[in-house]
Amino acid sequence: MPTERTPRNADAVGGALFVAASLQFGVVVVLGRIVTDGPKGMPVPTMLAIRFGVAAVLLFATLLVLRRMVLPARGERLPLAALAIGGYAVEASLFFLAVRHGEAAAVTLLFFTYPIIVTAGSMALGQGAPGQMVLASLAAAVAGSALVILSGGGLAIEALGVVFALGAAAVYACYLLGADRVLRLTEPLAGAMWVSLFAALGLAVYAVVAGEVQAPDGIRQWAPLVGMGAATAGAFVCLFAGLRRPGPVRTAVVAATEPLAATVLAFLFLDEPIRPGVVAGGVLILAGAIAASLARTAPAAEPDVP
Repeated sequence: MPTERTPRNADAVGGALFVAASLQFGVVVVLGRIVTDGPKGMPVPTMLAIRFGVAAVLLFATLLVLRRMVLPARGERLPLAALAIGGYAVEASLFFLAVRHGEAAAVTLLFFTYPIIVTAGSMALGQGAPGQMVLASLAAAVAGSALVILSGGGLAIEALGVVFALGAAAVYACYLLGADRVLRLTEPLAGAMWVSLFAALGLAVYAVVAGEVQAPDGIRQWAPLVGMGAATAGAFVCLFAGLRRPGPVRTAVVAATEPLAATVLAFLFLDEPIRPGVVAGGVLILAGAIAASLARTAPAAEPDVP
């Protein structure tokens, strides 16, 4: 009996962690739009560098208070830096560039094709072969993306926003695949802190080189920036801890909550309309993501069956 409960408990805990992460990422999307909008809006690299810097400071303070190990495990330090700078920093930049060229809801729904990419990547790495469910999920994701793009006569998102959103999805999928394979021994809290720190440093350097440095405009921008950092810190911890609890609930729960959270928050706080085309496209993308999640995790469960 205990051996049967353990996987189910792991799936349930992993699902809960990803729900928490998705809600916090939804908050980040809304606050980021507030900081970058308007004539005095901050450049994306500066905004993201401050966001990740605040998250790193909060996570470092938490590690000290809890007296946890601060340094990453040996052999995982360089991979952490590579994942942070080449993965998360690039993904976040592409995502918020997309938000500047489209509604947050449309960008998030397009970005949420990443579970399909993760599924294809996992299979390419030898974790199962494509089946009918995977093909159906890919078709649903493509159809849903088309509806999001065409909704509202093209007003929901510009063509450049589509490119940035799908690029962010591809980079994030590579980030998740890399983190799942590389980070085995580092504590989730320490891993989240170092990813935040490396991402902040990489983005700060880019902002200086690109000439996109701009100081926050008083409390009007500092308040949402600190909120973004706090939400990022919490989401990172949930994400890293959830990656250690594999199961079909993991990706499926994320697929069912993150786009919906961002869409509802954008409707409540950014006055963005929820267009029928976005709703229909979102349903198709979510259906495809859930189907792909179930297909990806099914092969892993077979060896446990007597």
